[in-house]
Amino acid sequence: MSATTKTLLASTAKKKKRARNSHKEKKYGKICKACNQDILSNEKRDMFMSHDTYHQLQVKDYCKEHERAYSGHKCEPKWCDKCRFLINYEITIDVDKK
Repeated sequence: MSATTKTLLASTAKKKKRARNSHKEKKYGKICKACNQDILSNEKRDMFMSHDTYHQLQVKDYCKEHERAYSGHKCEPKWCDKCRFLINYEITIDVDKK
């Protein structure tokens, strides 16, 4: 085997190894610094965003339905100021109404 043949074999082996590793997905996406949510996975799962009017209507409907089902509860959605995704629903229980 000549020196050029050995060099070609070594370079093709490196390319194959690099190609095998390139298809792996990253373990971590882009993380919001304010709420620590993974922004990329939220976008893939089509999570609720505050600037989307359809998502706002769904969130408001959920809160109205929850307040109707539980008369002593007050539901309020909490949005992240930076990434604008829904963080959670804050439920306040009024003990006097029960």
